[in-house]
Amino acid sequence: MSMVNEPKPQPQASEGFRPTKKQIIAAIIVVVAVVFIFQNTGKGHFHFLWFDFEAPMWIWLVLVFAGGVATGLLIASRRAKKKAAAAQT
Repeated sequence: MSMVNEPKPQPQASEGFRPTKKQIIAAIIVVVAVVFIFQNTGKGHFHFLWFDFEAPMWIWLVLVFAGGVATGLLIASRRAKKKAAAAQT
């Protein structure tokens, strides 16, 4: 009898969900960002090239945070594609 064909044991229902280190770090970053956003609710005036913007600071913070998340996801997906392509060759 070889161990290669044996199915992997299924996790018990009593074990429940166990977050990984990456998930814990991501949750901490999100909590810190949300607290930071709620503490900065005043108006913000910004200059970008020839545009002048004025809006609540929390909107700018959410936009910057969302941009960071989107950039991270794009980099991660590109890295995964490169890794998959390398594995096929």
